[in-house]
Amino acid sequence: MVMAFLQEEWYPMTDWCFIQPNVMNDIQVRINGVRNGTDRTVGGQLVRNTILSRIPIEEFEALQPYLEFTPLSLATCVQREHEAIQTVIFLNHGIASMLVETYEGKSVEVGVSGREDMLGLLLTTGLQTSPHSLIMQVPGDGFQMDSGLLRRSLVRLPELQKILIRQLGIRWVQFSQSAACNRLHNIKQRLARWLLVTHDRLDSDLVNTTHDFLAKLIGTDRPTVSVALGELERDGIVERKRGSILIVNREGLEDQTCECYGAFRQFNLELGLAR
Repeated sequence: MVMAFLQEEWYPMTDWCFIQPNVMNDIQVRINGVRNGTDRTVGGQLVRNTILSRIPIEEFEALQPYLEFTPLSLATCVQREHEAIQTVIFLNHGIASMLVETYEGKSVEVGVSGREDMLGLLLTTGLQTSPHSLIMQVPGDGFQMDSGLLRRSLVRLPELQKILIRQLGIRWVQFSQSAACNRLHNIKQRLARWLLVTHDRLDSDLVNTTHDFLAKLIGTDRPTVSVALGELERDGIVERKRGSILIVNREGLEDQTCECYGAFRQFNLELGLAR
């Protein structure tokens, strides 16, 4: 749908924005029978992304026809480091990790995105490429949209633009805190912080991930992750299952983490995360 739309003829709206006349009318106001603003849907799929849920109904209706539901499996690479951002994804379920990778193949997680976020956020700054890779650490789904179309449309979507800029500010704080945590705190503290941040973005106590993938995210090796998880399990905080980790004592997990988690959690309400 989006590609067909982009192949049609454009006319200039401003010196940088080109939008077809009939589509411009859609972007101003589009009526799709969801005026109550409660159960918003795209292609029959319920919208749980907090950005799409929070914008005015007129702005949501303008985007709705150009959003495509996309399943996202574990370890899917949504965006590769230094490659052009072709699409954006409003995550609906699951978690994506922002990874910084070295030439030697080592990596560390510097941030996470869940249903509170849009993958491809840097487009709002005018940047066309991403400085990090985006990998699905917990499988899920989202609503995909052509990045060029979104960029051109933002001039007519002021509330969405404001939310995305605020998201960038929050992400900057999270990047800074992640850098400090990865440098100053031990593996067990970092693992507890990772599990809590992930738990905040899920509707379940079960986190689907593997020890190998966790090691990649935290910036260590598999045996070290296994030892740290074993200690948490002996304390009755988590249970290890095949391909997943069950959080059975969240308060105990909070006791095991560092102060960095508090810096992340203070933005939960702002991001629309209820936990």
